[in-house]
Amino acid sequence: MDSVMVRKTKRSVSMLATGLVCLALAVTSTAQPMDPMQALELLRQKKEFEEQELKRLSSMQKIPAGEFLMGRNGVNKNEAPVHRVYVDAFFIDVYEVTQLQYMEVMRDNPSYFNECPLCPVEKVTHFQAVSYCSKLKKRLPTEAEWEKAARGGTEGTYYWGKDLIDFYAWYGNNSGGRTQPVGQRKPNAFGLYDMTGNVWEWVSDWYERDYYKTRPARNPQGPQTGTLKGVRGGGWGHPPELQAHAYRDYKEPDTRYINVGFRCAKDAKR
Repeated sequence: MDSVMVRKTKRSVSMLATGLVCLALAVTSTAQPMDPMQALELLRQKKEFEEQELKRLSSMQKIPAGEFLMGRNGVNKNEAPVHRVYVDAFFIDVYEVTQLQYMEVMRDNPSYFNECPLCPVEKVTHFQAVSYCSKLKKRLPTEAEWEKAARGGTEGTYYWGKDLIDFYAWYGNNSGGRTQPVGQRKPNAFGLYDMTGNVWEWVSDWYERDYYKTRPARNPQGPQTGTLKGVRGGGWGHPPELQAHAYRDYKEPDTRYINVGFRCAKDAKR
């Protein structure tokens, strides 16, 4: 089966599965009578599907220790200078945290686009993202870890080189004005999905515009204090320029945004 057919098949299965969840959820809320055995079967299928998806979505990828070139010159001042950074090995989620996963752990779904269990959770504050990761014995990635993971060993503006952005990211021109189910676009060389587009992702660092000028060369953690937290990766409503791996943005950590979500990381055992 060629790669185009594989992608179409994966998307069809995901859409079918999402529809199954929505249909099963409707069983408990519909005013119309339903055959009890049919209702039980739908609920059984929903439970089985959710268990399978939670297992799949929990996968993490190990990012090897080593140096990479972080930042970008000549575009935005807060991205300069390009500098070499050493980062210890770590694990990072293959997918952005979905509404299904968040609901499973936090028993809540704050998302604006809350009818899509396989879409990334959004409208979570930085502190809620930290709490979710902590409950799973994980953490948010640092800004340096995030950029190293996003680049996938590349040094260009985008990890896909000269290919079209539409193959790799949900952004302003193709998202339909909303989030989309995770994992539907091509992954980067590390096998990570949606590192650009869909939702911005919280990182652990406090934001400082000139931090790159004074940062340590090994495992930078960001400033010790601040008022804003970093977000990376671009979102469903933004142009390609804001999807660049070096692009740095920031948000108020206690505010919820319909285009900001997260993924978790954790230390690799030495």
